[in-house]
Amino acid sequence: MTSMPAAIALQGLTKRFGPDRGVFDVGFEVQEGAIFGFLGPNGAGKTTLIRLMLAYLRPDAGRATVLGLDAQRDPVAIRRRLGYVPAELKLDEEGTALALLKYLAGYRPPGALARAKELAERLELRLDGRIKTYSKGMKQKVALIQAMMHDPELLILDEPTEGLDPLMQHALHELLREAAGRGRTVFFSSHQLAEVDVLCDAVAIIGRGKLLAHEDVATLRSRRRRILRIVLTEPVTPAIPGGTLVRQDGLVATFHYTGEAAGLLQALAGLPLADFTLEPAPLEETFLEYYK
Repeated sequence: MTSMPAAIALQGLTKRFGPDRGVFDVGFEVQEGAIFGFLGPNGAGKTTLIRLMLAYLRPDAGRATVLGLDAQRDPVAIRRRLGYVPAELKLDEEGTALALLKYLAGYRPPGALARAKELAERLELRLDGRIKTYSKGMKQKVALIQAMMHDPELLILDEPTEGLDPLMQHALHELLREAAGRGRTVFFSSHQLAEVDVLCDAVAIIGRGKLLAHEDVATLRSRRRRILRIVLTEPVTPAIPGGTLVRQDGLVATFHYTGEAAGLLQALAGLPLADFTLEPAPLEETFLEYYK
């Protein structure tokens, strides 16, 4: 890990709702300016940990420091400096999106409303409609805009791409990269593992309330085994040193390969080979191994 200052520092955070429910002794740091993924299946404890970070819950043990402030002692000061999208979204749906954002802009620094309108254009959201007529994805866009409209030092996003189509997910990713480029920190929880590979600098993985891993994404990528697919010209069962046969469908054999390139070429030379490909396994496989 780098030695940049920590925007978030968690030490032994614990909150029990029962013998096997809650979060237990979770600790890690999120560096300033990072895009940090907090991953785990539904029910793993992601939202509970975020609520502890924001002092919406009081921990049974441990400590959370956010932007250099103690989460339990200085929650209001912390919330002034961040933007937050909760997993369970609740908006005042009677008025228009523009009216809601104008109201919120009154509590934000100058220029927040103009920024909100820019974000609405980027996310292709009309602001003149009543929120109660919006789809789930449109409401999610309103939540994202209110979190980002004041360009906060820290963005905490709980399942932020829920309800967004792939095009809008891409637009959001671009906005988050731009925020990180300005030195802002992005912390988002997700159960969509593929997002991490394209977006994050580092990741923490949680399962059943316990921290399973805290890694740079580059380190995770370097550990990925490779997928070898061989297309044969006649039906044989190939043997590849350093490779584990995963399946064979007729003339196509698929291996998990951990050997060296020179040894692979030598092994392939002795086979009735039509074609082959060697590529990294999806990063998702690495995460699934942690969950298992």
